[in-house]
Amino acid sequence: MQIKFVRKIKAKDLIKEFEKKYGSLERLERYLERHPDDYVALMDYEDWKHFLENPDVEVEEGEIFVTNVSFLTPQKLQLLEAIKKHRPKSIRELAEKVGRDVKNVYMDVKELEKIGLIELKDSGRAKKVELKYNEIHIII
Repeated sequence: MQIKFVRKIKAKDLIKEFEKKYGSLERLERYLERHPDDYVALMDYEDWKHFLENPDVEVEEGEIFVTNVSFLTPQKLQLLEAIKKHRPKSIRELAEKVGRDVKNVYMDVKELEKIGLIELKDSGRAKKVELKYNEIHIII
């Protein structure tokens, strides 16, 4: 069984990711001079240049994992749906939206973060939960 995680992201947001990863386009150029066989960095460089010329383009990225889908329990799917629909500002707010205990929601959120489906971001004292993907395709 395959699971495909799809994320749609604007080019200008990808540029921000490249800046976070490499610092600047010039730094990446200098890195590539020393490491010409780093094909990931080379592809990032080409993409970065393209996105600078086309900042409003929306890009669809997909990652495929061959795995057992048993980790996607109905409760975790409910959390993913609630995160997308309500954009909660904290795990406590997410727990309230789905009518579950905060501790149990926290444990599921940590598992979803470990798998890479969501991100936890500091938001004051709370942790804001954000989806990393727009779509999940299960291919049987």
